[in-house]
Amino acid sequence: MEQGTLLDPVEMRREIDASHERSRHYNINQEERNPDQVRLTPAQLEERRQQNKDFLDVAAAHIDEFYDLISPHEFMIGVAGNEGYYLSLYGSDEIKAKFAERNCAPGYRWTEWDVGTTATSLCLERRIPVQLNDKDHYCKRAHGFTSSAAPIFGHDGSLLGVLVVSGSSTLTHPHTLIMITSAARSIEKHLALLRRNRDMALHIGFLDSVIEATGTGLLTVDKDLRIWKINRRGSDVLKQKDLAGKPLSVLGPLELDFEDIQKNPGSWTNREYHFRHGRDTIHLICSVRPVISKEKEILGAVLAFEEFGNIRKLVNNIAGTRAYFTFDNLIGSSPAFREAIDLARRAAQSDSTVLLQGETGTGKEIFAQAIHNASVRKNQAFVPINCGAIPRELLESELFGYVDGAFTGALKGGRAGKFELASGGTILLDEIGDMPHFMQVKLLRVLQRGEIQRIGAQNTVQTDMRTIASTHVNLSQAVSRNQFREDLFYRLNVLQIRIPPLRERGEDDIISLADFFLKRYSTEHPRLTPRAIDALVSHNWPGNVRELENTIQKALHSYEDDVLDVQHLGLNDIRGKHTKPRIGTLQDMERDMIEKTLAQTGSNMAATAKILGISRATLYRKVQQFGL
Repeated sequence: MEQGTLLDPVEMRREIDASHERSRHYNINQEERNPDQVRLTPAQLEERRQQNKDFLDVAAAHIDEFYDLISPHEFMIGVAGNEGYYLSLYGSDEIKAKFAERNCAPGYRWTEWDVGTTATSLCLERRIPVQLNDKDHYCKRAHGFTSSAAPIFGHDGSLLGVLVVSGSSTLTHPHTLIMITSAARSIEKHLALLRRNRDMALHIGFLDSVIEATGTGLLTVDKDLRIWKINRRGSDVLKQKDLAGKPLSVLGPLELDFEDIQKNPGSWTNREYHFRHGRDTIHLICSVRPVISKEKEILGAVLAFEEFGNIRKLVNNIAGTRAYFTFDNLIGSSPAFREAIDLARRAAQSDSTVLLQGETGTGKEIFAQAIHNASVRKNQAFVPINCGAIPRELLESELFGYVDGAFTGALKGGRAGKFELASGGTILLDEIGDMPHFMQVKLLRVLQRGEIQRIGAQNTVQTDMRTIASTHVNLSQAVSRNQFREDLFYRLNVLQIRIPPLRERGEDDIISLADFFLKRYSTEHPRLTPRAIDALVSHNWPGNVRELENTIQKALHSYEDDVLDVQHLGLNDIRGKHTKPRIGTLQDMERDMIEKTLAQTGSNMAATAKILGISRATLYRKVQQFGL
């Protein structure tokens, strides 16, 4: 069983029964709450919260979004650390008080040794998403409740903690487990992005091109609190020009404490500031990050800020991303790649629908962001949505939104969908080829009429957005197999851009990209040997640019003496175009086929199962069986 995997009902029942048996073995009292339940002191609790500050901050942002879907008066949401201690609880005062009667409060430890079988304890024990209802809980004090929990893992696969939602058993719904699991995965991606951004900040430096490429206001100060650089967007937000060289104090309340920034970086994220400029009051959301030398000396700080009321800020909080990339970020000089870039540049000057086609890992979203940032809509929202990653039960509400009372647990007052949020800007429908058939019909209406209808609504809403669709699927073939609507294909196929796979881009592009990733992820800049260059050029790259990036990152952990040779690349484990197929058993062939397809899809389990013609459950079982 792979950690983090959703189980079928039969497997889940076995896990619950096994947990009950362990609870009996631990002599858990089913009638009374445990008077000796382990609990942290206030000082210990605060210390653990500081140790997990990034984790808790990111989780809190997603919990706010979660309460857009459910009521805080009906559901409690909790965050527990990897040792089972509750670190934070959310919900109304009434529901938090109700759960506190069962020792469900910050500081208490909730392992099977303490409370027997609960969604939290079983999730901690088995590291799998869990949903329990009523008597599934071991202790009788939990009967009458429903609880869903999902594990959250760090970049190295270690368990960071558990996200839990609980309420009355009359409100139980399988969608709750899907939503809590999706939120857990989203938190993991946000944390990975946060970690990556911090690593990059130590090496990139103050490059004018990078500062100007971002859509957020950026300002850099030296250690004497004198403004060094500010980008154009920052000047527009602050309504002031020629700030370079002036003391930071000219902006009023933006006072920095370098020592505190270095010790408590999380406390300097998304701070609110108000200050007056003439007759105007400017309301900012600002995050500060220190700039530190190799010798651990503070050189200054970078301030990223945006107007509080800006629609892009609101959209980014909900969608979890923004358009960072421009055409300057697209590396390559091969004719096929330059042709794709030229077509994309021309597409950016129009408002027509764009269809990006290319294998997994070729950079379709980077192209979409570049088109958006070069268009007249660049100052508006960029809203991406992966049509193949969101459960079909949630896809319609994600895209179209819903009105008050549309379904059980819906947020009072309703919620806007991604199409509404993208109005005025660009929406990226990623992996459009995996969109369910019933949604294809609804999407066609949006593209034809430019209007959407929320779930449960009587009226339609007009929306003005630019649509970019991307897919690794050959849509022409999908149409011929009746897997994709022909009329929708024609509606999407206005400006088609084929992004070539890496194997078609030639030696120069592969070497340029490898050199870029070496400089990006290493301050030492190791030298590639001729043998290593030959291996990179001759490899087939089924995972394309993403696979090349991962290969370079892994190689940087094993090279020696400033030289990166062929053995450090680890390409012998993956079939390149010059590798002879080996002869083996049917089981060997099955394993190789699964491994190769996983590489092609970038380990996308849903896409891999679809290509292989097997269910996801079978694929997960085979992956575990073969130790992939």
